[in-house]
Amino acid sequence: INPGQLSAPGVTPGAQQAFDALMMKQVAAKKPVWSSPAVQTQMGAKDALVKIKDMACGLPDTLAYYTPAELEYGFKKCCAYQPRVIKQ
Repeated sequence: INPGQLSAPGVTPGAQQAFDALMMKQVAAKKPVWSSPAVQTQMGAKDALVKIKDMACGLPDTLAYYTPAELEYGFKKCCAYQPRVIKQ
């Protein structure tokens, strides 16, 4: 869940805050969660996915590109081998 996703129109008011509180409670109890709301807000969900790519819950082929040159080189290179998903 991306930060703010549960704040979208049509979602029960307070759902994002309730979800974030539940996840932070799990973090405080030393129980693993995908990435805490605090980390997602600080780094962004996509950066968090890249940071955990080598953990058991991550995907090792998760990449991020921060410049147009990195995107052009890296994305073309990995697309040559398999279909990819790109997120802005």
